[in-house]
Amino acid sequence: MSGPYVIRGSVALPEAELVWRFSRSSGPGGQHVNTSDSQVELRFDLAKTEALPQVWKERALERLAGRLTDGVLSVRASD
Repeated sequence: MSGPYVIRGSVALPEAELVWRFSRSSGPGGQHVNTSDSQVELRFDLAKTEALPQVWKERALERLAGRLTDGVLSVRASD
């Protein structure tokens, strides 16, 4: 994973502001079941970022307020 990640025009998120974590996903099953399943979590500190224009940042903080933990957006996916 290498950045920066272009959002729009000249606005980009630097790789340093994104925290990736990879692991095996949990799930039901016995020994050797679901051992190949994986999970990824991406964390982005929306409250502290300097990469977004202030108006975008304020709008995102307002709209995502119920999904943020201390201003941090976490997205988790597993297969």
